[in-house]
Amino acid sequence: MKTNLKWTILGGGNGGQTTAGHLGMMGFDVTIYDIFEETIEAISKQGGIFLEDALTGFGKVKTATTNIEEALRDADVVLVTVPATAHQLVAKSCAPYLKDGQIIVLNPAATFGSLAFEKILKDEGCTANVTLAETNTLLYGCRIIEPGRTQVFGLKNRILLAALPATETARVVAAMQVAFPQFVAADSILITSFDNTNPILHTATTLLNTGTIESDREWHFYIDGFTPSIGRFVESMDEERLAIGRALGLDLLSCREQLEVEYNVFADTLADSIRKNPVYQDIKGQKALDTRYLSEDIPMGLVPFVELGKLLELPTARMESIVDLAQLVLERDLMKNARTLKNLGIDDMTSTEFLQYVQTGQRS
Repeated sequence: MKTNLKWTILGGGNGGQTTAGHLGMMGFDVTIYDIFEETIEAISKQGGIFLEDALTGFGKVKTATTNIEEALRDADVVLVTVPATAHQLVAKSCAPYLKDGQIIVLNPAATFGSLAFEKILKDEGCTANVTLAETNTLLYGCRIIEPGRTQVFGLKNRILLAALPATETARVVAAMQVAFPQFVAADSILITSFDNTNPILHTATTLLNTGTIESDREWHFYIDGFTPSIGRFVESMDEERLAIGRALGLDLLSCREQLEVEYNVFADTLADSIRKNPVYQDIKGQKALDTRYLSEDIPMGLVPFVELGKLLELPTARMESIVDLAQLVLERDLMKNARTLKNLGIDDMTSTEFLQYVQTGQRS
């Protein structure tokens, strides 16, 4: 694996700017793309991105652009660091300009992002021989201070990565580890998708704090919002996720066990683990219900779990209650563009055929 890789970051949000800045600090050739001109202009004007706190310094960015063709032209590795609700648009935009040999990593993917991205590329007639992969979560806890400057609360110890198909995972991990030793191989995208606990942690915590959110007062999402009783409900949701995973032959970590691995935080309950995590201390709570914690994490994250539960004839009552409650309070159909089995292109597969496909890329 060559070490002088050229990296393109698609997305100038919290994760995108932080990733680009971090790569720049390490001396890599970095391009960042975003649709918002003010973001790109700020980065271009100062020649890169400033990072503060857990990572401190200035990362040079070679190219900042709103032109997707320019962004993809010389890339070896493309990191798609946008909300999962934008994956469809990004895939459509990329399709005409991707080149053979490029690695595309959905970072992070939400649930089965690589399947969704692959289906769009095929629907758009993309013929480039690219390798798709996905991660279970973002490396950083971070927030934009202003365009071209981000605050980094902390970095995780471990990020899971898998390619679609799994036979390509080792090659993608080798490329990612040129810059990020935290990235390790997962058996398949089943692991990266089921190991993504945002749909479990974010959705219930948001909905069960509706009164606080609508009071318009200042609060902290995890420290104030993740109470012991909410923690018990979230752990019951998490057990549904773990049960689906077991039915698919997966040995998954619970949310609490993930905090042990990723942050070295140990406690007897999930609520205690959450509240002890130093990275979560300063994360403020939202002042509106209509945020990504519902509009993204439910259709792109929770719904695929529910769909697979139905395929496997397993109960998902806790998850379904959150989907129903969110649609009620938001007065919106969150299923319309959700990652259902049909929208992922796998509704004609049995569970056995699905397992074969994610491993080999071959349909029966």
